[in-house]
Amino acid sequence: MKLKCSVISRDLEVIRFFQSFDNSNCVFNFYPFDLDSAYNTIIQFPPSILIVDFDHPVFKKSGLKPFEEIISYLSNSPILIGISSTKNYAYEALKAGFNDYLITPLKELEIRKSLLKFQNKIQVERKDCEMICLKSYSDYRFLMINEILFLKADNNTTDIFLKKEKEVTAFKSLGYFERKLPKCFFRIHNSYIINATAVRRINYNKSLLFFEDGMHSFSVPFSRTYKKNVDDLKDILGKSDISLSS
Repeated sequence: MKLKCSVISRDLEVIRFFQSFDNSNCVFNFYPFDLDSAYNTIIQFPPSILIVDFDHPVFKKSGLKPFEEIISYLSNSPILIGISSTKNYAYEALKAGFNDYLITPLKELEIRKSLLKFQNKIQVERKDCEMICLKSYSDYRFLMINEILFLKADNNTTDIFLKKEKEVTAFKSLGYFERKLPKCFFRIHNSYIINATAVRRINYNKSLLFFEDGMHSFSVPFSRTYKKNVDDLKDILGKSDISLSS
């Protein structure tokens, strides 16, 4: 399976370099201008490798704080490779958890070495991080994280609602899953935890979150107690919002 590599850069030379880069294991896509739109896409469709140009004007003006916040909500943090025309941002990249830092103009050999260094690591970690295991006595059931829409408490058990109208019951409390699930899962009600990447609509008037699964749609309520979590979710998913009201 090819790895998805996203490149945040406004430098045409950098973009052309990766467009012509021959690597059968990676598929590159580019975010040169609208970073809010880029962040929204990255949350919904996280890349395996994220290449970030520290010379991008937005980073020079605002720093890495918004970027770090977005990365913190991903269930699986991508491999982060920083690039810049100077070494001045190397320490900042290290503090932000970047895995590598390369100087532009980019050299094919250096990029190839950097990508190869992480590809095997990604393949191994992908198997560990993309699923959860539900154990009941001697029965083990494995669920893919991205198949989960939301979880609903039912006394001391939890019903897990999956894509394709599937449902699984786990003999664990909702609080247990709140502690164990990745950061893309939000508690929005005493009885509900939702997968942020599956949310398609938030209606504050009705206090409902909506999900779509093929031809089917679902809604779950959120409570005033957890409204802050819903606000955080809205801010993350709505970075590139367009107002439809006059």
